[in-house]
Amino acid sequence: MPEGAVDADFDDAELPYEQRVANALEDVQTEPVEGGVAIDVITRQAVFVRQRSYDDLEAHYEAEGYDLATYKMHPYLPGIDVDNAVYECVYVDGNPQNAHKPGKTYDFPSARLMHLPVEQAWGDMEVDDV
Repeated sequence: MPEGAVDADFDDAELPYEQRVANALEDVQTEPVEGGVAIDVITRQAVFVRQRSYDDLEAHYEAEGYDLATYKMHPYLPGIDVDNAVYECVYVDGNPQNAHKPGKTYDFPSARLMHLPVEQAWGDMEVDDV
């Protein structure tokens, strides 16, 4: 006799929660993008993501000599751990008079940055829509 969703109990046929979430987020960009914009979840300010500077917090610590995992409020943020990549960013100044002034860059663990999905503004557009 064949076994499948019809023959199995509902709980047995349903995907595990982790798999359903993974499927739902499969096409969602969650990591910061070099050359993109992100939101600093601490200050709620926009930052320009210049580059990914380190693959993890340990590499940052070894090169820079301070620990981003324990820096200021980072221990209180969920998701910050030694596996976080580190991104060099600059805050986007909202004052147009400061647009020409160079900004200071800062290192951020990836869990502190929320990718701002500006690419969704044109993601479903077709040539006729322009």
